Amino acid sequence: MSALTSIRRFAPQPGADQAVLCFPHAGGCASFFRSWSSLLPSAQVCAVQYPGREDRIAEPTAASLLELAESVAEEILAEPTRLSVLFGHSMGAYVAFEVAHCLQRAGAAVPTLVVSSAAAPALRPPVPFESSAEVLAYLERYEPVSAEIREDPELLDLILDYIKGDLRLVAEYREHTGKRIDARLVAVVGADDVPEIRSRFTPWRGHTEAEFVPMVTPGGHFYLRTDPPAPLILAELARCLATVGTSSGWEAI
Repeated sequence: MSALTSIRRFAPQPGADQAVLCFPHAGGCASFFRSWSSLLPSAQVCAVQYPGREDRIAEPTAASLLELAESVAEEILAEPTRLSVLFGHSMGAYVAFEVAHCLQRAGAAVPTLVVSSAAAPALRPPVPFESSAEVLAYLERYEPVSAEIREDPELLDLILDYIKGDLRLVAEYREHTGKRIDARLVAVVGADDVPEIRSRFTPWRGHTEAEFVPMVTPGGHFYLRTDPPAPLILAELARCLATVGTSSGWEAI
């Protein structure tokens, strides 16, 4: 696979009849979702690798969140497959939503969209992205940087560089206005997430013409580290099969 592509497939399963595409949080990597393959054995688990990290470390951050989403949508449209679920966590929720909208605009099938730990686009809280001190203080509320990383200035600078790039995309994201998708939209939030997200996730209902399902789960912003939402995704996969029938999975590479 070319290093310029963004979709990573974990434990390719040629027999899988469904596919789930995951979108990480700001600063997150595709490998965050690697372990989900064992939790979702009936589906091909894939994740988006944003530029600037892991095997795309040499690539610059996208110019905008919409540009990032459009590049992912182009890859999806070029594949001989049909995705069943898009799962986006935090920043990934906005990227996944824009990807879903791009697919709809192209006349392609729009998968079920699951947005996790994200306020509705127009209500998202302010995000710092220039000052390292402000970014570190911001991260403290969600998931503090470990002492090991803080004590390694080179590593800290490297990580902060791409976190700042991602946070800039979120801070400057405005293209959501007036956009709606014609697909089931499930919004999930941790019961102990920060108030700005916990109290602002239900207005996601304004971004779909189809069914909207708000859900609250135990845990904080990163509830999925210790309790991945496998039962939720499995239920959505079963719903997709019951609604539209079996779809072809990703081809093994």
